[in-house]
Amino acid sequence: MKLTTKFSLFNALSRGAILLLLVGVLPLAMSRLALLTTDQRLAQKKEKVLNLIRRNGISAFIEGGQSSYGSYNLLKEEFISLETIPPGPKIDVIEDSKRAVEDEIVEYRVLSYSFNQDGKYYLLEIGRSTGSIGETERNFRNYAFYILLIAIALTTLADLAFFRYLLEPFYTIIRQRLKNAHHPAAFNFAPIPTNTDDFRYLDESLREMMTTIQASFTKERKFIADASHELLTPLAALQYRFDNMLTDESLSNENLLRVVESQRTVHRLRTIIKSLLMISKIENDQFVRTETVSLSQLVSEVSEELQDRLTVQDLTLTHELKPDFEVVNCNRGLLFTLLFNLINNAIKYNREGGLVYVLGRPALTTGYELEIRDTGLGISKEQLPRLFQRFDKGSAADSDSYGLGLSIVRTIADLHGIKIEVNSIEGLGTSFVLNFPSADATSQHTGPQRHSLS
Repeated sequence: MKLTTKFSLFNALSRGAILLLLVGVLPLAMSRLALLTTDQRLAQKKEKVLNLIRRNGISAFIEGGQSSYGSYNLLKEEFISLETIPPGPKIDVIEDSKRAVEDEIVEYRVLSYSFNQDGKYYLLEIGRSTGSIGETERNFRNYAFYILLIAIALTTLADLAFFRYLLEPFYTIIRQRLKNAHHPAAFNFAPIPTNTDDFRYLDESLREMMTTIQASFTKERKFIADASHELLTPLAALQYRFDNMLTDESLSNENLLRVVESQRTVHRLRTIIKSLLMISKIENDQFVRTETVSLSQLVSEVSEELQDRLTVQDLTLTHELKPDFEVVNCNRGLLFTLLFNLINNAIKYNREGGLVYVLGRPALTTGYELEIRDTGLGISKEQLPRLFQRFDKGSAADSDSYGLGLSIVRTIADLHGIKIEVNSIEGLGTSFVLNFPSADATSQHTGPQRHSLS
């Protein structure tokens, strides 16, 4: 769960807790508010009646010969009464009272007020039914509840937007400093603008870390170049000496065999060093990837290169790419090596008279799939997880294998953003499926990706 989502969820939950608390308190508060509002309205009506009496006299309500006045509205929700009373203490109260109205007992909130007019004492009563007060209370409660819900929703959205704005420098740091930094040489050391001290410190720390890593990579490149030169040069000299020794006619057969074995050892060492050097250069992004290559043409070239081996083992290679696919932003030589190693393995570990298929097709989602399938020995389930490890020859490897071919395949595939899927059944054969990214994805790919095994 993202940090912004957690923040927003926390705020929403905290506001929800406040809402629940308010729901418990709200009825009491709304009841009190409705009561105060009703009392205020009753007091306002009292002032209106008194003003009317002062202007027009008591006769505006009580005509000659009458001692009281009473009026109810149609729904019996409100009433007003005015009657003469004997002199006594001043009355000015608001209280609940039950009244009989047309054989029906109705509970009212009643304002009672006594006053003197023209030497006589009168009692003014203005009432409002508690049922209508309850309706007002419910309306207040509903309005308050909806307003609270809207306020919580708006503030939660505002918090989410603010957190996203606040964390935007953090996401920029993650994208530029970590996610898109596939190689130290391509690292952008420009500071990311932010006014948050924590993010500024994080950015500075990552730039310092990458400076150290970049220095280590530079040293590693220099070491690899120097080590390769220092190792390959004496091996070339040894190879030259062994070649000269083979021309010596006085050399006995026993010594001749020893020289040949030594030549094989030197050749093996040179091959291993060159393979490791290639892997290191690929991992250090020292190969230019600016070419556009036809897969069909590349497969045909590899097939021609391996034709002699196919003939020796009586194998049939079938390649069919429908439609063809062009790999953009690639290194042709590296892709040739990738396909050569896979097809060569399909030949090497096949049965006599077997088949090798190279099939190309559009991927189900996006990109292109190239499958290299054989009818050979297959790979055990135990061996599959270690298939791309360096110097792991597997149980089926022969003495000519150095355990670096598939490691080179994986490194080249990672460099080009190609995913590898492997399926194998012992005794039936093995299938390598190369998932090439689409042209758009390839143009955005700037570094290694993980491969997958299945």
